[in-house]
Amino acid sequence: MKIKDVMSTPVVVVPPITPVRDVARHMDFSGVGCVVVSEGPGIAGVVTDRDLAVRVLALDKGGDTPVGEVMSEHVVMVRADDEVEVAFDTFRRHSFRRLPVAAEGGVVGMLTLDDLLLQMHQLGADLLTPVVKAISEPQRESD
Repeated sequence: MKIKDVMSTPVVVVPPITPVRDVARHMDFSGVGCVVVSEGPGIAGVVTDRDLAVRVLALDKGGDTPVGEVMSEHVVMVRADDEVEVAFDTFRRHSFRRLPVAAEGGVVGMLTLDDLLLQMHQLGADLLTPVVKAISEPQRESD
């Protein structure tokens, strides 16, 4: 299974000059916990809800602080056409809960641990459904 089959879209992208107050509002409105920071092609960084708590609130920085000052610059990404095993391996090697997904045009999605867990749950349910159906049907007695 490919990462593009389980990733979340669309991605929220903001420029580095965006005030963190506005980034938090984008996160709330879009229901996401991670925003890509970019200016033009490529990716400058990412900022998570945790980054806002630890790098803004905990350090008493104001809501007008540009997100470029608090973002994580060293971004680890996976490719949309990679197999999900690549994502599992990447999550194991790093302490991330979210990974931007890249394709030729730039960032095309976000893959979260929740996305992978939901997919695993669905696959398990799909595998068990025929088994449950078979064992729950009355057995016919042989004549």
